[in-house]
Amino acid sequence: MKKVVTIIGAGKGVSLGVARKFGKEGYTVALIARTEDKLKKLVQELQNEGIDAGYAVADASLPEEIEAALKKIKELIGATQVLVYNAARLKASSILNETSESLTEDFKINVANVITAVKYVIPDMEPGSGSILLTGGGLSIHPIPQYGSLAIGKAGIRNLAVSLNHALLAKRIYVGTITISGIVRPDDEKYNPDKIGEEYWKLFTGKNDIEVIY
Repeated sequence: MKKVVTIIGAGKGVSLGVARKFGKEGYTVALIARTEDKLKKLVQELQNEGIDAGYAVADASLPEEIEAALKKIKELIGATQVLVYNAARLKASSILNETSESLTEDFKINVANVITAVKYVIPDMEPGSGSILLTGGGLSIHPIPQYGSLAIGKAGIRNLAVSLNHALLAKRIYVGTITISGIVRPDDEKYNPDKIGEEYWKLFTGKNDIEVIY
């Protein structure tokens, strides 16, 4: 069976580092994001490095689009064996400027639609090798009001990783999260995409911890 890693919330940061690492380890990479031009460039970059890659377009706030994208990937690339949920609404906005509606809309992307993706992929995951990796953040531990909505989301991801890990134990599907406690930048010695990709690979291959704080 072809080994496929699907990354929801693809971009030049965390997801590119994860895609590179898994691709170099023999995985076919499937990327999902809402902007097709960006996806084409990312896929081309990976292919130029000798990595088999493809994409599907979806807005992570819309469950029906996530499901359609995962279906397309299954049909054209292969069934997802490793799901990486990296989607988040990144915005600088004081918590006092939020409304119940804005928090709810952000939560759909930041947390709730993890469930949409998980429910779609788990029937095809092989027991013992199927894995779900969630991108966490230091805001879950040290929230700041300027990123209030995102902090709530990352706290939700941290909690959800634990709940899903226990819920999927019987199916022998691993769930883990990396709490990234810094700003991801290409020139950062620790928090660059490739170093973070290595951490995801360690989490995936070790399967010893539900959470790694990095």
